Parts: sequence; C-alpha cells; structure tokens
Amino acid sequence: MMAAKAAPGMKIREIYSSWAMVCSLVCLLLGIGNWTVGALESAKYQALVRKTAQTGLEENYRSFQELDQQKNLQVLRRINDDREKHNAAKVKLNFFVVVLTGGKLLFLAGVLLALSAAVSLIRRDARMKIRKALIVK
Repeated sequence: MMAAKAAPGMKIREIYSSWAMVCSLVCLLLGIGNWTVGALESAKYQALVRKTAQTGLEENYRSFQELDQQKNLQVLRRINDDREKHNAAKVKLNFFVVVLTGGKLLFLAGVLLALSAAVSLIRRDARMKIRKALIVK
C-alpha cells in the first residue's frame, strides 16, 4: 500500500501569474490613490468654495448710488474677480469629486476582482490536490 504524499501549498507564482489577481491589485492601487487625492483635494476646494461664496461686495454695490464709469469698473472688478475665484473653485471641486468617486469605484472593483480571483485560485488548487490524491491511490 502506497502512502499518500502531502501536496505542496499554492505557490506565489500561481498568484502573480493570474491575470485577475494582477488586475485586481492594479485596481486597488489606483483606487486607493484616486480616493486619497480626491478626498484631500475636494476638502481643500470645498473650504475655498465656502470661503468665496459670499464676499459681501454684491450688497455694497447695490447700495451705491450712481457712480461714475471709473469707480463703477473698480467696484465691479473686485466683484468679478471674486466670482471667478468662486467659479474656478467650484469647477475644481467638481473634478476632484469625480476623482474621489472613481477612486471608490476602482477600489470596489479591485476588491471584488481580488475575491473572485482568490476563490478561483483556491478552487483550482483544491482540484489539483484531489487529482494528485486520486492518482497516488
């Protein structure tokens, strides 16, 4: 009667040669990077949007009586500059919210792909061990 040999465990080469596992690691890394950058930058621009939302100059301009053309342009220039800063901050905030959302989705895709790749690798390894055990008998 032959004694059954213990099959060696899963090799690291089997893991990194699995395209699904490699893709999942890439998705995880990209997702973590995008999530981090998106969270940090969107917080920064959200604070800037709040800061530039109302400068108070709009109300001051409305309370002025008629101004001459030069004074009118000076007042409007400050209001328009503040509005431009506010609008630019809103655009950048929207961009980084998209980056943040994309990072979360990539991370989730990476986790799901890693789980399915791990299950696939474990099932394949179990089948190989069963075949070797049947051949030894």
